[in-house]
Amino acid sequence: MTLADSPGTYTADAWNYSTDLFDTHPELALRSRGWNHQDAAEFLAHLDRSMFHGCPTRDFSAAWVKDPETGETRPKLHRVGTRSLSRCQYVALTHPQRSAVLVLDIDIPSHQAGGNIEHLHPQVYATLERWALVEKAPAWIGVNPLSGKCQLIWCIDPVFAAEGTTSPNTRLLAATTEEMTRVFGADQAFSHRLSRWPLHVSDDPTAYSWHCQHNRVDTLAELMEVARTMTGSKKPDSTAHQEFSSGRARIEAARKATAEAKALAALDATLPTALEASGDLIDGVRVLWAAEGRAARDETAFRHALTVGYQLKAAGERLKDTKIIDAYERAYNVAQAVGADGREPDLPAMRDRQTMARRVRAYVAKGQPTVSARSTQTQSSRGRKALATMGRRGAATSNARRWADPESDYARQTRERLARANELRTFSTDENKGRVLAYVSECKRHGYDPTRKEVATELGLSVRRVNELRKALGNSRKRGRPSA
Repeated sequence: MTLADSPGTYTADAWNYSTDLFDTHPELALRSRGWNHQDAAEFLAHLDRSMFHGCPTRDFSAAWVKDPETGETRPKLHRVGTRSLSRCQYVALTHPQRSAVLVLDIDIPSHQAGGNIEHLHPQVYATLERWALVEKAPAWIGVNPLSGKCQLIWCIDPVFAAEGTTSPNTRLLAATTEEMTRVFGADQAFSHRLSRWPLHVSDDPTAYSWHCQHNRVDTLAELMEVARTMTGSKKPDSTAHQEFSSGRARIEAARKATAEAKALAALDATLPTALEASGDLIDGVRVLWAAEGRAARDETAFRHALTVGYQLKAAGERLKDTKIIDAYERAYNVAQAVGADGREPDLPAMRDRQTMARRVRAYVAKGQPTVSARSTQTQSSRGRKALATMGRRGAATSNARRWADPESDYARQTRERLARANELRTFSTDENKGRVLAYVSECKRHGYDPTRKEVATELGLSVRRVNELRKALGNSRKRGRPSA
C-alpha cells in the first residue's frame, strides 16, 4: 500500500515537508511517506526503458521463458504500465551495458516490524542521516516489513559500455559501489541483477515498503567523494612518472620489465596453487582438512560449488540453483564420508543453501583471474607513448638502412615473399571469380538474379568481396529491388 492508494489520508503539502515544523532543512530529512504516481513517473522517465526483466516472487525460475522448440531460455519481459510489472517484486534495474541507478542491498536486520525507515537498524539509520545532511541520501529506500533489512537506490547519470567490454564510467560505477558498500556495511555478494522493484503493488505482507525521498540525479564523482570522506580513505595515487637519461635507457628498462614478467609468469605456471597444496582430491572433490582426520565440510562444499560455478560459466551454461546446490551437497557428503571424525551430518537449511547459491553466482559473475602477489615495473602513459614514438622512428631508420642496397639479401628475400603472396592472391581471385560466375549463371538459367547477400552466403564470402568480383566479371546486379 502506498500513499497514492489512499490520497485522502495525506495532502500534497504534507508530502513536501517533514513532520518537524521547526526543521530548517525539511527536504533533507528521511521521510517514511511511501510514493505517489508522480514519483513513479519521474523514476520511470529516468530509467528510460519501455520493458523490464522481472519476477513476481523469489522463485527466479519464473523470470525466464523456455522455448519449447529450441529449448533455449530468454528473459521474461514486462511492459511499463501493465499489471504484470506492478506485481513483480524483483526487476533487473541495471545492465552491464547501461545503468541509470546504483543499488545497495543491506542485510543487517533490526528485527523491528513495520516497514518504515525508523524501523531500520540504528547504525544503518544513522548512516543514512549523515548522507541526508550532505544532500546525498538515496532516492528510494525499501524496507523489509518483517526483519528491517533494506535496499537503497540512487539515481545517477547513466553509464554505458559496449557489449562484452567495460568503459571508464562503468568501472567508476563499480568502484563507487564498492566504496559505498563499505560505508553502509552492505552485502558485498549482491549480484546487482534482479533487485527489489520500488513500484511493486500487491497484498504480499513480505513485500518491501518503499519510500521515495527525492528525484535528484547524483553524479558518481560526488557519491565517491562522500563515501571516501566518511571512510577516511584517499584517492589512490597515480603511477609515478619515471625519468630516464635517454631514450635508449627507457627502452632497456621496458625490455627488462618484460623479461621479468615473462619469467614470473612461467614460474607461476609451474607452482601449485594454495588450494591444490592444501587439499586432497577424492572422488572429484578437493577435500580441505581442519585437522588430521577432520575435514572442513562447509569450506570443502562451498569451494567445490564455486569451482562448479566457474566450470558452468566456462561451458556457457546457466548458473542454476539446483546445479550449484547439488555440487555443494555432493562435496559435503564426500567430506563427511572421509573426515567426519565422529560428527553427524549437519547440512544447512535449504534457504541457507539457496543463499549460498546466490553468493556463488555473484562471485562467478565478478570473477577475475588470480593476480600474483609479485609485481613488476609498469610503464606510465607517457612512457608508453615515448616507446611507441621511438619504436616507429627506430623502425623507419632500420628499414632505410636495410633497403639502402636494393640487391641485398634482405631486399631480395622480401621481394620473393611478396611475389609469392601476390601469386597466391591472384589464384584465389581467379578461383572465386569462377565460383561466382558459375553460381550466378546457374541462378539466371532459372530466371532469377541472386542478391549479393545470397551469393555471399552460398559461397562463404563477404558481401564486399562479391561486389568486387561481379564488377570485375562485368556481371554486376541491377541496382534497386527486384521486380515482383
